[in-house]
Amino acid sequence: MLRRALPAAVLIAAILLFWQFFGEITGEPKYVVPSLSDVLTAVATRSADKLLPAAFVTAQEIFLGFVVGSLAGLSIGTAIFLSTTLRRALLPIVIATQAVPVLAIAPILVIWLGFGLAPKVIVAALVVFFPVVINTIAGLNSADRDMVSLMRSLGAGPWQIFWKLHFPAALPIIFAGLKNAAAISAIGAIVGEWVGASTGLGPVMIEANASFKTAITFAAILYLAAIAITLFALVALTERLALPWLFLDKARK
Repeated sequence: MLRRALPAAVLIAAILLFWQFFGEITGEPKYVVPSLSDVLTAVATRSADKLLPAAFVTAQEIFLGFVVGSLAGLSIGTAIFLSTTLRRALLPIVIATQAVPVLAIAPILVIWLGFGLAPKVIVAALVVFFPVVINTIAGLNSADRDMVSLMRSLGAGPWQIFWKLHFPAALPIIFAGLKNAAAISAIGAIVGEWVGASTGLGPVMIEANASFKTAITFAAILYLAAIAITLFALVALTERLALPWLFLDKARK
């Protein structure tokens, strides 16, 4: 276990050391890239009054956006798989949602819905939606065709085949999409905050950048990364609980 963890630990330590001494190595001023110690000082001194309250607001937006986007992706992905008519009608719309940048959609949502929680949640949900719906479709299509034919020959109906074959076979791929969505869900929330918000990590970053307090900006980024990592870990834990046999097979290998 220690031998496996050693390369990653050495790499992380090297990155942190380079970050700490970046200014001395490159000659860049600290307002360009603050040292690691300056960022940690900002975390320690500004968490209570600024960073933690802002992170709590952004975490709500990220979590709600992830839930809404995931449920929509799972529902629409399943509908596309089950119905040829819905596939023809919805798949072009799903693809079109990714053709328009969220940075273009966010201002419109702010105009429609105001500066509250709703536009940030919707933007985060839009970012989450696509990887979930695509992985759901791919996962449901991954079931072995011979097994489908066998179940049909034994008299199984469409819903029995779906719940006993297609859905279980799709779960590993669906969870891969959910983990991907968890990692990128923060993008939508932050874009929504940058466009129009008075609270959250987005406004903290904008204010800090405007006054060249980049240590606070980096501290906000650390909080944002911590939120995304936590959400990713929760999805990974859910996957481990839902698919224990998958991890037993990996451990044996």
